[in-house]
Amino acid sequence: MAGADAALNPTAGELQSGFEAFIAAARRLEQSYAELTARAAAVDLELQRTNERLQRALAERDAVFAAMPFGVVARRGDGTVAFRNDEAARLLGRARAQGVDLAAAAGDVDVGEGAVRVARALLPDGDLLLLEDRSRLCELEREVRRLDRLAGLSELALGVAHEIKNPLNGAMGFASLLERAPDGASAARYAAAVREGLGQVDGIVRSLLAFARPGQRCAATAPVAAIVDEAAAAAGLPRARVELRGDGTLRAESDALLRVLAVLLRNAGEAAGAAVRVRVSAQAASGRLELVVEDNGPGVPAALGDKVFEPFVSGKPRGTGLGLPLAARVLSFLGGDVVLLNPGEPGARFRVRMPLARPAPSPAEAPVEENA
Repeated sequence: MAGADAALNPTAGELQSGFEAFIAAARRLEQSYAELTARAAAVDLELQRTNERLQRALAERDAVFAAMPFGVVARRGDGTVAFRNDEAARLLGRARAQGVDLAAAAGDVDVGEGAVRVARALLPDGDLLLLEDRSRLCELEREVRRLDRLAGLSELALGVAHEIKNPLNGAMGFASLLERAPDGASAARYAAAVREGLGQVDGIVRSLLAFARPGQRCAATAPVAAIVDEAAAAAGLPRARVELRGDGTLRAESDALLRVLAVLLRNAGEAAGAAVRVRVSAQAASGRLELVVEDNGPGVPAALGDKVFEPFVSGKPRGTGLGLPLAARVLSFLGGDVVLLNPGEPGARFRVRMPLARPAPSPAEAPVEENA
């Protein structure tokens, strides 16, 4: 019992020794904790720096993919999309709107009026799709083919026009003499008919010459309102039948725009007849003049479409098919264009674009020539 009592009642020296051992252990534990805390802080700092480097690398990758002129889509093994850039989203959305699934396609795929080239590369867990928009290339190829056809037709038009022009002038001269000859009313009537027919042929020849060689660009400018007035008169339409909307004070090269509007108004009158009504909307867009010409006729058949701008293509029984091609050619020399906006729909709607003309200088601003 004495030994048990001694164990339960340690001496002061034993207590002192045990307390000192406890303090030493606590200090070692505190030192270890401080070292562990310092190590954790160093690891956190290294992780933060690594994360920043990773974020910069991801941002640089995204910037590179965003600047690429083609679409990039990375897919996992289960078919889900891991990454795609903005160009890929645009091309996929455009194809989806046309009912085309680019993800399941390969090679050149027609999407609307353009095309998209799809290339595929395998990844360890999935694949990589590369999408190239070839719409502009298709458009340029169509334009080259169209220009090749126009070049050949231009040469043909020059040859035909020059062959016909000389005998035509002689025939018109004799018809004029016959009309003035005192051979009675019948001779005069016949001569008038001959002259009318030759005048129509002459108009065709002039159109051929103008199509093949439009000549020098006219620098005269005028407000759109004045050009519309003159075009309505040239097309034989009452001015009340032509409504002008928008800014009629915008200026354009009068000769070129007059030719184009006269053709469009004349076609509208022939299509709609006596009930014809035409609306011309004028505005400035991106530093260019933009006109939309709409009529209330039956419209241009869908089968014609863009062919209305090809020579000798006409929906009219006795049409020459040179009016619209000539208008388009004149505008192309000015850096403009004319397009049909609604083939196959009632009421033909054409858009005409061309450079805006600068306002004529006031007398005070006009340059003064110095004396020699």
